[in-house]
Amino acid sequence: MKSISIILFLAILAVTSALPIFQARSGTGLSARENSTSAAFGNSASQDTTKAVAPVDLGKLNEDATTNTTQGTSNNGGSKKATTKANTPSAAQVKAAVSGFASDAKTVSAALNSLPTMTDKTAIASMAAKAFAAESDEDSQRAVLSAAAGSAGSASNAKIVKNTPVVLNGLKAIQKNPASVKTNVNTIETARNAQILPSITQLSNAALDAMGLAQTAQKFPATGQ
Repeated sequence: MKSISIILFLAILAVTSALPIFQARSGTGLSARENSTSAAFGNSASQDTTKAVAPVDLGKLNEDATTNTTQGTSNNGGSKKATTKANTPSAAQVKAAVSGFASDAKTVSAALNSLPTMTDKTAIASMAAKAFAAESDEDSQRAVLSAAAGSAGSASNAKIVKNTPVVLNGLKAIQKNPASVKTNVNTIETARNAQILPSITQLSNAALDAMGLAQTAQKFPATGQ
């Protein structure tokens, strides 16, 4: 009986000693699970925060697009103005064109005054070729003066453009057939004396005036008189 009591006492003692250890292990496991759960929840919240996207302000986007379009249009307008200004001849260019036009016109007039009295066919063809080159060069001078004069020179410019082919065709015909010199010179002078020569002076003065320069363009006497 005594031995049974001893055994029972030892069993109770063993259970009592093991209880704190079990409680400690249970507490550790519970804390680990709580920490794991907290970490998982924290990561999930972090991911949700990262994925969040700021709302797009469509009104602001439209406003920016309108502003950019307006600025682009403004820049294009500025380019056009710059181009227009760049195409306007300078005063120096106008003065050079006036001088060049006058020189070419004098060369053609001298040829027309001499051709009817010439008899050598080779000399006639050569003189006509020289006059043709001068008449052709007049067009580059005319273009400069027309650009400078603007509407003030439109009427005189139109007369020159319309009648210049008559002069060129006549001179070319003389080169090919020197015997036709008198007929072609008469045709040339009919158009040139009345339409081209006065218009050269008028267009030149209009261009000079547009540049603020004195209207000192030469007047050209008619040929064949």
